[in-house]
Amino acid sequence: MAQADALQQALARFGASLDSLERFLGQLFEDRDSTAKLKEQVRSLTDERNRLASERDRLAAELDHERSRARRLEDANSEVSGRLEGVMGTLRDMVPAKGAGY
Repeated sequence: MAQADALQQALARFGASLDSLERFLGQLFEDRDSTAKLKEQVRSLTDERNRLASERDRLAAELDHERSRARRLEDANSEVSGRLEGVMGTLRDMVPAKGAGY
């Protein structure tokens, strides 16, 4: 019977070792799956960051263009205002004042 008990103990240790190996392999494959998922998430976030950087650059260029346009419009507005004031002054000089001839 001693051999039967030794065999039972050996089989129990072998079963426990197999269970341990199975758990280890399961964790290893889970880690690989997790690693692959994390790599995909990093890749996705990197793509999104690049897309946002490109969009930011486009918006910055558009903003610069609009600021330049606003400056040109302000300059044109100042020039037109100055010319209108000059024309109004000339017209005042040309038109006699009311009541001057009375």
